[in-house]
Amino acid sequence: MTNRTIDKLMADRVDRLRRQANMTQQRYAAEVLHCSQGTASTKLAGKTRMSSSDVLNSAKAFNVSTDYIYGLSDSPEPGCQEGVTA
Repeated sequence: MTNRTIDKLMADRVDRLRRQANMTQQRYAAEVLHCSQGTASTKLAGKTRMSSSDVLNSAKAFNVSTDYIYGLSDSPEPGCQEGVTA
């Protein structure tokens, strides 16, 4: 996968979680990313890369794993070790 593809996957997952939580972009920007609505919009469109703190704050806000947001797991459940072998 290219970086652009990964950025888009992350943005799509977070935007889907935001919509499922019935959270506006403006509220997501203010409460989760601590940025303007315009900046949040570019991040949710995959045009601007989400920082690691953006991913962590989003995972906490939506109670999902960071692995899910990063595309390393298809399960949003925190603590799920899907695909990881001991």
